[in-house]
Amino acid sequence: MASAQQNIPTTQSALQWVRVSGQNPFEWTTSAPVIQPSQLDDHQVLVRNHAVSLNPIDYKMAELNFANIKLPATTGYDISGEVVAIGKEVKDLKVGDEVFGLLNLDSSNGGGALQQYSVAEADGIVKKPPNISHEEAATLGVAFLSAMDGFRQVNVDSSTTVFIPGGSGGVGHFSVQIAKIRGAKRVITSASKDEGITILKDQYHIQDVINHAKENVTDRVLELTQNQGVDLTYDSTYLESSFEKSIPTVKAGGTWIVLGHYGQPDSQEAKSVAQRKANLIHADLGRYWFGPERAQMKTLVQDALTQGAEWIIQGKLKPYINQIVKLEEAQNAIEKIKQGKAGFGKVVIKL
Repeated sequence: MASAQQNIPTTQSALQWVRVSGQNPFEWTTSAPVIQPSQLDDHQVLVRNHAVSLNPIDYKMAELNFANIKLPATTGYDISGEVVAIGKEVKDLKVGDEVFGLLNLDSSNGGGALQQYSVAEADGIVKKPPNISHEEAATLGVAFLSAMDGFRQVNVDSSTTVFIPGGSGGVGHFSVQIAKIRGAKRVITSASKDEGITILKDQYHIQDVINHAKENVTDRVLELTQNQGVDLTYDSTYLESSFEKSIPTVKAGGTWIVLGHYGQPDSQEAKSVAQRKANLIHADLGRYWFGPERAQMKTLVQDALTQGAEWIIQGKLKPYINQIVKLEEAQNAIEKIKQGKAGFGKVVIKL
């Protein structure tokens, strides 16, 4: 526990997750408990949140509880804030440090971002550079790390053609930027709303943006690549209807990356990829908490967080924050994400 600490309250405002439900899993409270320094595990840190960003997993966890977390709890995973207490084995951080990163996906000990104070594993956070904002830093959680996890498993160079379905989403808008930073020869993406198409072209300088509401995605990608297909497609849409269109865009010997639990060995996606003599790669942060790659979590997550902050400082990476809301507005913001009405990029909560 911390030998030096700030004054820490015993209760806090939070959007609590109180039931496993697709309809109304959340309840607002001003009396959620705050984990105290004496309750921290040796490698944990207590953070006073300044900004939190939202992701689809926030409501999916509340609907499914695939980590079997005891309720009531708090969902949300992306934080940026200030360290107010540390576990006794934490060596690289001290009280007062500004930090950002990813909360433990299976933590029920004070975990969850949608509250004023969160418990983080020290391995999942890094110090925030002073020249990026808490709002920017908070976006470099689930969506950015998911994009990075896909791209770390492939080679991208000046000969690589890339297709990113859904370039206006949280993961998608980071993926198109990472592909360009990595030096891809050509980046193709898709969107359906005029706003998203305009942002992708004007702010992220993506020349080839397909309107998937009006155009045949597969045909357009093949047309843009002289019927060769792309070397790499990263589909982070969670939509089987998108998978059906994006898999045929990959050339023989190319790679199809899928986000999440899709593409298991007996799935239609895996069979379709195999028929094209292409490679299938999974981008899935969950395996760093639940799977055999837990030992790699510190290096992969911290390296990616540090790299993302450096890219922001260098002007290479520009998180798109379409809305900043208050904590008490989080439930409405999550519902908009669920309904697909959240807009381009990321929604951030400022505390």
